[in-house]
Amino acid sequence: MGHGLADNIIQGKAGPDEFRTAPLWGLGQRIFFLHDGRTSDLMAAIQAHASGNRDCHEDDRLGRQSGDSPNACNSEADKVIANFNDLSVSQKQDILNFLRSL
Repeated sequence: MGHGLADNIIQGKAGPDEFRTAPLWGLGQRIFFLHDGRTSDLMAAIQAHASGNRDCHEDDRLGRQSGDSPNACNSEADKVIANFNDLSVSQKQDILNFLRSL
């Protein structure tokens, strides 16, 4: 989850800044998102999983490993979110519509 979503709860093998993600089944029926229900906005829930490190993907472009730089990614979701953000508005809406259909 990274520092922004860390709740300091240890659950199984998941540490204080980790969370075992539930299956997406029924996502379209949910009113609130994230493990603690802090948002009702699906786009906000997606963006909240980023580590917040703006230089994170500069490492990827330069071919550095995450341990090689102080700008390393803090969340494994950062690359996925960056790919999502690079989509067109229409493509993003298609994904949101799909998620709501689950």
